[in-house]
Amino acid sequence: MKKSQAYVTRGAPAARALPEWEPPPPAPRVPHPSALAPADLPRDRGMAGPVGAYEVPPLSRAVDASLQALAERLRGAPLDDAEAALDALLPPAERHRVAVEALEGGRIVLAVRREDRFRYARLLAPRLRAALAPAHGPLDIRLIER
Repeated sequence: MKKSQAYVTRGAPAARALPEWEPPPPAPRVPHPSALAPADLPRDRGMAGPVGAYEVPPLSRAVDASLQALAERLRGAPLDDAEAALDALLPPAERHRVAVEALEGGRIVLAVRREDRFRYARLLAPRLRAALAPAHGPLDIRLIER
C-alpha cells in the first residue's frame, strides 16, 4: 500500500526566527583586600584608632566570663535537672531502676531494665517530659535497655 503524498513537503524548511543571544555583562572587578590601601579598608568607627582597632578590655573580660559561665551551665546542669526530676517523680524503691545516660539536642536517653521499658514509656516519660519542658523546651525521650 502506497502512502499518500499529501503529507510530504517539498522544498526548504520554513525559517524560524531565533532570538539573538547576548552574553551577560561582565561583573565589576573588586580588588582583593590586600591590594587596597589601608585608608580604603572598611573601618568600624566605634573602635577605630589612629593605627587600627583597639581592644576594649572590659568587653573582652565580659565575653570570656560569659563563655565560661555558659560552658559550666552546659557541662552538668541538664543532667542534674533530669536526675532531680526523676528523684521527684519516682519513689526511692524504683529510682535505682532508671539512669540518665544523656541529655543533649532536645533528647533524653534513659537506661532502664527490659521488663520496665513499656511501663516507663507509658507512665514515666510523659511526666518527665512535662517536668523538664519549662527549662529545656520540648524533649524527645528515648529508653534503652541496660
